[in-house]
Amino acid sequence: MASATDTDQDGTVTGINVTPLVDIMLVLLIVFMVTAHFVQDSGLKINLPKAATTEASPTASLTVSMDNKGALRLLDSEVDLNGLKANLEREAKLNPGVRVTVAADQDLPYRTIVGLLDAIKQAGVTRVALAAEK
Repeated sequence: MASATDTDQDGTVTGINVTPLVDIMLVLLIVFMVTAHFVQDSGLKINLPKAATTEASPTASLTVSMDNKGALRLLDSEVDLNGLKANLEREAKLNPGVRVTVAADQDLPYRTIVGLLDAIKQAGVTRVALAAEK
């Protein structure tokens, strides 16, 4: 019968069975991967507009969210328009191909969305997408 540890004739431990540790680590990794999506979307309550067709972004992008009151978030951080520009300028300098997805509430006025898109473009980001629900 195999024991949890390998021992020599004199009782010296020569190896540790790490299989249970690896099993636990894999389960934890899966739990973190599944919950990470929910953590990302919990910042603002946004009713995205619906579209007949949507497509998923092929690569990762930064998400800029704006709720119906105009509260602005870049990923998980609450920012104002000037903070958003500064953060995006820094990111665009580090990664010229950075992609930004704008998730704006459907009740926001059109001029507010245009102002947000204008600020993103002024920061040097050229690849911008709008989020929608299908």
